[in-house]
Amino acid sequence: MKFPKTAEDVEREILISSDKYKELRDLRIRQLIHILPKADPELVVEGVIRVFEKGAGADKYSEEQEFAGRVLESVNPKSEKDLREVLLRVLKNWDKSVEQLPFWLKNNYGIEKLKETFAELELTELETDKLRTIKWWLREL
Repeated sequence: MKFPKTAEDVEREILISSDKYKELRDLRIRQLIHILPKADPELVVEGVIRVFEKGAGADKYSEEQEFAGRVLESVNPKSEKDLREVLLRVLKNWDKSVEQLPFWLKNNYGIEKLKETFAELELTELETDKLRTIKWWLREL
């Protein structure tokens, strides 16, 4: 595993960790989580968002996203990314069973900013359903 220097590197390492899970179990993702605190947090966040944005293949359920969620939970990278942009990128393909994303959003942006941004969003029916699930996970909204 090479040290991730770009968001694409972070995304690629998460995807490789998922692909190699059967043979290595969670060794690769644990190694990645161990080195990511030394990386630029904005690159980590962007790499994770890319995993959520693309979604998983039909046969992958949410393993890739679960690993991306573990990165958020363990590394807790701080980001100045626009919350509205983040939500619009991830809601469509986010697997609702990956609870780490809502909790990271809360930790990074705060409840008040989430409430404010949620009220301003214009969403599809699918995205609205996913937003309801975020609210359910957080129970404070």
